[in-house]
Amino acid sequence: MTDDFGRRLTYLFRRVNGALSQRLDRILKGFSLTQAQLSALALLDAEPSGTLSGAELSDRSGVTPQSMSAAVAGLLDRGLVVRTPHPSHGRILQIHLTAAGSDLLHQVQAESAVDDEAAGLDRHQEDQLRALLRQMMRALDLYLPPDDAD
Repeated sequence: MTDDFGRRLTYLFRRVNGALSQRLDRILKGFSLTQAQLSALALLDAEPSGTLSGAELSDRSGVTPQSMSAAVAGLLDRGLVVRTPHPSHGRILQIHLTAAGSDLLHQVQAESAVDDEAAGLDRHQEDQLRALLRQMMRALDLYLPPDDAD
């Protein structure tokens, strides 16, 4: 560990995260989406069962249940997701991605992928960073979607 503040990982991550978050917000504004809504769409798209509860979306996204509830409400209003009762747990509502939600997600992902290139890393560096970040997420016990490379 170093005493040089500008070399501390937490500082560097915060700065990079802030810049990337602002870029993503600009892209999402064009789609009338928030980051929590994008996260919900992406998590539902990646989920093998195709459904998650609001609590699962909240936990996996790292946002409060209230924030995810508001995000899901906006997605419901736009027909991007639907809610159905859980088959065996009467109090749980399952959230499903609609075809419109899937289409919008893929449009956002295509546009934001172009923005990723502006981060200044080549493909090899991106792969290295991705592996390191996934390792850190596992160590911090954060939800991590399955990856074929793991």
